[in-house]
Amino acid sequence: MSAAGGHRTHDVARPDLAVNVHTWGDPQSPAILLLHGWADCGASFEFLARALGDRHYLVAPDHRGFGDSGWARGGYWFPDYLGDVDAVVRALLPDRRFALVGHSMGGNIAGLYAGIRPELLTHLALLEGFGLPDMPAEKAPDRYRHWLDQLAQPETLREFADGEAIVRHIRKLAPHARDEVVAFVAGAWTRATDHGTYALKMDPAHKRLNPVLYRRAESLACWQRIPVPILLVAGEESDQPTRFPQFGTLDRIAQHFPRHELQRIARAGHMLHIDQPEEVAARLGAFLAT
Repeated sequence: MSAAGGHRTHDVARPDLAVNVHTWGDPQSPAILLLHGWADCGASFEFLARALGDRHYLVAPDHRGFGDSGWARGGYWFPDYLGDVDAVVRALLPDRRFALVGHSMGGNIAGLYAGIRPELLTHLALLEGFGLPDMPAEKAPDRYRHWLDQLAQPETLREFADGEAIVRHIRKLAPHARDEVVAFVAGAWTRATDHGTYALKMDPAHKRLNPVLYRRAESLACWQRIPVPILLVAGEESDQPTRFPQFGTLDRIAQHFPRHELQRIARAGHMLHIDQPEEVAARLGAFLAT
């Protein structure tokens, strides 16, 4: 069965919600677990899956509160993403090792999981997902105060008047993506509202900041326990260096990862799996063959 023709969905039950999972290919083939970024969904790996073809079994969950997964009534806490990933692994990839690929927020989840469950992995690839800046303790009072203020007001999401508005939004994020890719992602990211507009398929509660301070040292500790080969991939036109200047160069970030190789993809920004899915697939295929 080809990856292009084998797209299926599954529900994996968690104590508080159901995680929707996309799969492609033959479950007996070498497995790749794909983790998407913030405001994205697992379905956006469709063209990456097509490019990888029959050689792999691809598993891509929608993180809680995104895509077609359930919404968390009590809010969103980062360890829950790890719990969801672990549940998906137990349900769909039991008793086997697999390659783990994460983009952006999904890369941050993948980097932690790889250090927590290293015995499950064969390879790790991080696509523009190299952690966040450290948050000093003195930020805690204002951050908690801001979070409390947000809890008192319902969050809302922007709505799009029509399909063209959605396409323009995606084009800003992935200016080099082909028309067919943009059209597919537009459908995967949005749902029709009752009043004729389109909204992103995500819980508005994701817009609340996380009151728990990010401690980069915890991520570094997990990364140092990763024993498998690591591929770090960045888009040459990414805005990450501008957003996080405190990280320094990508080469400096890469030094925190053992057994790594660093690659850049031309004509790609932060959403490189949408800008250049075939090129990302080619890099992954070559990496996984090593």
